[in-house]
Parts: sequence; structure tokens; C-alpha cells
Amino acid sequence: MKGLNPRQKKLIYLLVQNENYLPVSFYSEKLEKSSRTIYSDLDKIQKLLPKEQLVLEKKPRIGIQLRGTVEAKLQFLEQITGISTTAVAESQERQWLITKQLLIDEETVTQKMLAQQFHVSPSSIVSDLDKIIEKYRLALEPSKRGTKMVGSEEEIQNSLFRFCEDYLDYHGINPEELFQETTQELLSKLFTPSLVKMTLQQIEELKLQTEFCFPEHYVKSLVIRLLVFCFRLSRGQHIEEKDFLFDQIKLIDTYLIANELLEKIAKVHGFEYNEEDISYVNRQLVGYGVKPNTNGQKNYERYARTIQKILENMSEIMEVDFLADTQLAERFASHFVPMIYRLKMGIAITNPLVEEIRSQYAVTFSATRYALANTEEQLNVQFNDEEVALVAMYFQVSLEKSQNGKKILIVCPNGVGTSELIFNKIKRILPAQDTAEITTLDKLYRKNLNNVDLIISSVKLEAIHKPIIQVSTLVTQEDIKNITALYSNLFYSEESNEAEILEFPFLKNVIDLDFIYTQKRFSDKQTCLNWLIDRLEKKKVVTKAFRKEVFAREAIGETALATGVAIPHASPQNVLQTRIAIVTLDQPIIWDQRKVHYVLLMCIAKEDRNLVRGVITDIHKIVQSEKQLKCFFAEKDAIAIYNDISRR
Repeated sequence: MKGLNPRQKKLIYLLVQNENYLPVSFYSEKLEKSSRTIYSDLDKIQKLLPKEQLVLEKKPRIGIQLRGTVEAKLQFLEQITGISTTAVAESQERQWLITKQLLIDEETVTQKMLAQQFHVSPSSIVSDLDKIIEKYRLALEPSKRGTKMVGSEEEIQNSLFRFCEDYLDYHGINPEELFQETTQELLSKLFTPSLVKMTLQQIEELKLQTEFCFPEHYVKSLVIRLLVFCFRLSRGQHIEEKDFLFDQIKLIDTYLIANELLEKIAKVHGFEYNEEDISYVNRQLVGYGVKPNTNGQKNYERYARTIQKILENMSEIMEVDFLADTQLAERFASHFVPMIYRLKMGIAITNPLVEEIRSQYAVTFSATRYALANTEEQLNVQFNDEEVALVAMYFQVSLEKSQNGKKILIVCPNGVGTSELIFNKIKRILPAQDTAEITTLDKLYRKNLNNVDLIISSVKLEAIHKPIIQVSTLVTQEDIKNITALYSNLFYSEESNEAEILEFPFLKNVIDLDFIYTQKRFSDKQTCLNWLIDRLEKKKVVTKAFRKEVFAREAIGETALATGVAIPHASPQNVLQTRIAIVTLDQPIIWDQRKVHYVLLMCIAKEDRNLVRGVITDIHKIVQSEKQLKCFFAEKDAIAIYNDISRR
């Protein structure tokens, strides 16, 4: 506009930028002119303001402020200066940049520093910070050095999520434009471009596959949530998962997707992640509506009979009618076809939960392995432990749903060894459908206890509103009685008997004195297995194919337990007679990187599938602790071992 010099145009720019009342001295300092000159400039600007839209308001001893809507201010600025409103670094843009410095760059800032950086007054910065706190629910902490971001990791990530959502919404990015180059460029102003590209690429690829449904209206939120989470992981920050394993397994459908997402992004960007990080991403997938696609049932017709057979086998083994659970059938079918594809193509998966599942759900895991083994020859695949563990969780969820098992936490602050001791003793007296899980004192107070039915602890617990039984570290007989009595009072209407003496109703019927070998010495597990299988073949207990399958299974999964025992096995079709062969070793051998003192080779014939669960349960009564193993096998001859088991 004619008649205005560059200084006066700059003054208009500053008036538009600053939303608060500021003294004339502020503007005179910025423009390096006297207050008298600024007053003169203001009078001239006042005459140019559009009537009824903008007012230059003056308050004595407070300052001056340009009053009006943002649109009117920007329109006036564009008219006066010729600068497009899109190029103006207005207050919104400034607030984004300040938020980025605090949330993403994790800087400590001062009002003076920000005022100088953005050429505005400190009071404008105070106003900006107030708006940032309100809009993004960001917690800030002032100190002598300045202001910095504070809060839990979950709170920080939630603030980051709101910030990114606001940023994309302002720029008009809708779900259809989410995977376009424009979005990538916008987000790359906030985060590392390669991380943005990889995150968008992974979600886009998942959207294109047909095995899972991705609700369109949630995809944008999911992208932001995953991007924020991976960015914070790259900074070494983790959100602790609030649920225990027995709650996490209910979300097993999408666990593999969560694992693959993190695995691919972490591989490119070199950050580390753990099981809890996978569980968190998995919970986000479920929360944003990602679920198996059950509409394309024609894709499963080819394997329908096989799936039915596995459900029948598991029903027979576990003595539970899994066929009646229609939800299980649908979920398992959705998982089955991709699993077979992975196995046929040699695509290995990583299942970080496999050790926990194998330990805490030993019976279900072993039963699943046997049920799947019956289909391996027909499908021309071999199921590894990672895949078996995933399938086992579908059945475990169904089992808990049908039998209403209790969720029990075992708390011990003195380390894993002590916790395992308590865990192994307590598991013996709990009903088979109950689930026990070990946790630390620290995690107990941080995690969600809503689904926990009972807590057993070796230390006194405060402010926990759940039934608690305190036991000694060694779990005495008196402790066992107390647990049994309280369990009975809590969950049974009738009185319960005292802890039962250990019995082996199934195992005693399948052991044979001819197949118990004591104090043998072998150089390695291969020599041991060959020696043992030679004797089984000679007595026509197994087929010639049994040996090859045992070694194939050893190659794809671990059969040695931490307690010092190995339990090798093969599928029922290569077993002619049901037997459990037992070997005690004069000296331990290395087996799956563990020292093994005892070997129990499981041979269960096809016609005896109904014995699998019982035999596995009985075996786990013995192998769950080193003390128990020594009690039954150490320094005993074959007759003593046979009598001890068969008479129970």
C-alpha cells in the first residue's frame, strides 16, 4: 500500500504477530526507533485499518493491541505488505515450532530465548505456552535453566499424538491423502524422514493384505500412534505394558502383525524393543479396530477338514469340547492359512512370548504340539515352537473361557530363582484350568490387577485390594495348607481337602521297566538319542521314520528345560506302541545350550491320543523343579524309579 515505509509495514507485521497488550517501548526496541516515532507510525496505521473489522486499542500503562479476528488481521497484513497469508509465520506456526522444540527435540527453553527467536514479546511466548499446555495436555516444569517437558512416557506420547494429529488436521490431510508424498513431507519436518517413510510404508502394506480388516477411519490415528511410538523407542524410551501375560494372550490374533511391524522398522532404524513394546503395539492395533477378516471363508475351504481335525484332536487330548467354541474356530481358521504359507515358504517368525508360553502353559503347549504333529505329513510342513506357541494360545483362551479358570499372581522380590521355587510348589496344588504367573513387586504396583483373582506373595503387600496369601520363601507345608484353605473359601462352596499326595494316574500306565536306563554316559545329545532310539526300534515301539523326525524336531525347537531335563518327541504316526523311555545320566550333556541330567523320550501312538494331556500333566509334575527331578531319578536304579512312579 502506498504511503507506508518498510518500518511501518514491519510494525504492522509485529502487531499481527503479538496477541497481547504490549508497551510502545517493546516495538521501539524491535524497530530501533524512538517511542515518539512509533506513536506517529501507529496514528498513521490507525487511519488505514478497515472499519468495524480491526481496532488499534490503547490502554494506559498496559500497552497497545491490534483487536480483531485472525482472518481480518491476515487479510490486512496481506493487503499492506503484499505477503501471502500462507507465508506468514503466525502464532499457530510458532506454537508448533515451540512444541517441536519441547516434545521432539526435548530442549529446555526460556521465554527470552523464544521471544528473540520468533521476534515476539515474552508475554506472547507465555500465551503460546499456555495454549500448548491446554491443547496438547503437555506437562511443563520451570527451573532456573528454563522450561522443559516432564511426565510419564505414556503422557509424553499422548501429547505427541495430539500434536501430530493437530498438525495434520490443520494442513487438511485426510485418510485418502495419508500415504501421499505431501503427508510424508509434512511429517518429515517433525521426525526423521526415513522413519516417517518406513512407518507409512508398513501400514500401507498391511492395509493392502486381505487377512485382516483395517477400518479406514482409524488408519490415520494408527499411523500417528505407531510413528510416535517408534520415534520414542529410537530415543530409548518404552511404555510399560499394564497387563499380565494371561490378559495379553486374548489379543493373540494381531500379535504377529505387531511383532512384524516393530521388527521391520527397528531393523532399518537400529533401535531395540522388547516384549512389552510388542504388546503395546498389539493393543493399539486392536484398539483401532484391526481384526482378522472372517468374510473370505472360501480361502479356507482347502484346509477346512484339516482345521476340523486339529480341533477334534485337541478336544480329545484336553478333554474339552473345542468344537463348540465357534469363535475359536473362526479365529484359528484366520490364523491357520497364513501360518501354513509361512511354513511352506520357509518364512521364520519371531515369537518373544514362546518361552513364557512354554513354561506357564506347558500342558496346553505340549498338547497343541501333538495335535499339530498329526497333520504334518498331510500338509508337508513341520511346526516349529514359535508357531506352536501361537496356536496354543488360541486354545488356552478358549479353555479359560469354558472352564472359568482363576488368574493367580505369584510375587517375590528376591529374584527369579526364588520366584520359580514358589511357582513350582504352588502350581502342583492349583486346579489344572487355573493360570499362575510370576511377577515382581515393582510391576505389581504398576500393572492392571482387574483380572487377577488371587495374589500369593513372600512379602507383605500394602494397598492391594485383592485376596492375598503371604507365604514363606521356601513354601512350607503350613503355607500349602493355608493356600488350600483360603482358595477353598474364596472359590468353592464346599470344603476342600488338604493338598493331595503326588499321583501319576496316566504316566504309571505307559512307563515300562525295559525302557528305564540309569547312570548312562554319552558325549552329546545326538549319541544319546541314537542309542535310545536303537532300543526302541529293536523292540518295535517306533517306526524307522521316528529317528529322522526326532532329529528334525530338535533342529527347529528346544526340548530341554531349565530344570535339567530334555523331553524329545515325534508325531504319533511314527509310534507303534505308547511308551515313555527314561534315561538318567552319569554326567550331564549339553542339550539346547542347557545342561541335561535326565532324558524322557515321549512315544505316544495315534490310537492313544486321549492319553496325551494326562501323560504330559504327570510328566510336568516331575520335571517342573530340579528338586523334584532329583527326588524321583537321582542315584536310583531302574526298579526304584519304576516302583516310585507306578505305585502312585
